[in-house]
Amino acid sequence: MINRAIITDKQQKAIFKYIETLRNGKQLKLMFGFNWLSGMRCINFAYLQVGDVIDEFGKVRDIIELTPEKNKGNKKARYYVNDELKAMIKDYVKDYMLKDPKKYLFLSQKTRKPYNRNSISKMFTAIYKTFGLECSTHYGRRHFITELLTKGTDIVSVKTLVNHSNVSMTAKYYNEDENMLKNVVNSVKI
Repeated sequence: MINRAIITDKQQKAIFKYIETLRNGKQLKLMFGFNWLSGMRCINFAYLQVGDVIDEFGKVRDIIELTPEKNKGNKKARYYVNDELKAMIKDYVKDYMLKDPKKYLFLSQKTRKPYNRNSISKMFTAIYKTFGLECSTHYGRRHFITELLTKGTDIVSVKTLVNHSNVSMTAKYYNEDENMLKNVVNSVKI
């Protein structure tokens, strides 16, 4: 499902603030971080292990390299980690005292096993609905792509960052809005 909703900066801040109040808020905040700040799909972050994000020296990796079983289409994937996401990962790993590289980052409080994608999808959808938004786990990925393209990043680089095989797929994720279009047209001068 491709989400056409537009979430304002104010709504985004409110969503993250709300997440922090939830019982499993630390987990959800990092899940949303992977989604919004690196463009990861739910399948990518659902089964992340400590060793995927932390190197042998205890540092957060600059690039998360995923094996085919942790990615859509049974292909390898690479996700770049910005400074904000690095700080979130570092705090999370420290708070949960995660050192074993084989330990999963996100465990269900009920089963103590990794969340399945459907459970994560339901949690994301419920959070968005709290704010009157019809969105799924894929919204953050769409937002990530739209932010990069709107700020002038070339579409080929964005395609690479989100592990699309072609730019036409990346273009489908672009989420334009009326205000942005007005600003673009007003930027043209004689």
